[in-house]
Amino acid sequence: MTDTHHTGTHHTDTNVVATTSSRRSFLGVLAAATAALTLSRIAPAQAAAASTAHKWVSGMALDINFTVATKATGRVKRPFVAIWIEDEAGNTVRTLTVWVQQSRMNPRWLAELRRWTRENGGMVATVSSATRNPGTYAVAWDGKTDKGAMATQGNYYVCIEAAREHGPYSLVREKVTVGTAAFKKTLGTNNDIEDSSVSFSKA
Repeated sequence: MTDTHHTGTHHTDTNVVATTSSRRSFLGVLAAATAALTLSRIAPAQAAAASTAHKWVSGMALDINFTVATKATGRVKRPFVAIWIEDEAGNTVRTLTVWVQQSRMNPRWLAELRRWTRENGGMVATVSSATRNPGTYAVAWDGKTDKGAMATQGNYYVCIEAAREHGPYSLVREKVTVGTAAFKKTLGTNNDIEDSSVSFSKA
């Protein structure tokens, strides 16, 4: 009598375990199906937004203004200057101007544009132009990369580098956020780079 009662109790416990396991399994499948359904509705909308929301706004340009070496004293040599755009990882997106060509190019002083030359030295023959006297100048970025593609909206670094024979090394590198709205921003100064600023607006 005692043995029969023990067997019955054991059989009932097995059913309880099996039922609980089945419920957990069902709930797990239901949760997975719900998550998949939610993703199937959200993912296409996110993909569509990603494909259109971050394009460079057509007709907008980033104007870069700078003053170089006007306060230098003595016999001032024309400065070597490079202006370019970097992404957040420090990769060159677009070289805007490089002033290095002279009647007698001096590689020693050209190498002083060390940040730009480190990554882009091979481009000198195709992007360089004549050096200029100290003064205030402006260049513009139309959103195109060096490969001719349009950049996206986002964070970039404006880089202005200058060096001259018997003069100091100068570098201004500051972040700007390019979106859809126009803006103006004062950048820094450093040695021969006496003033710099940017404005984003219709070209």
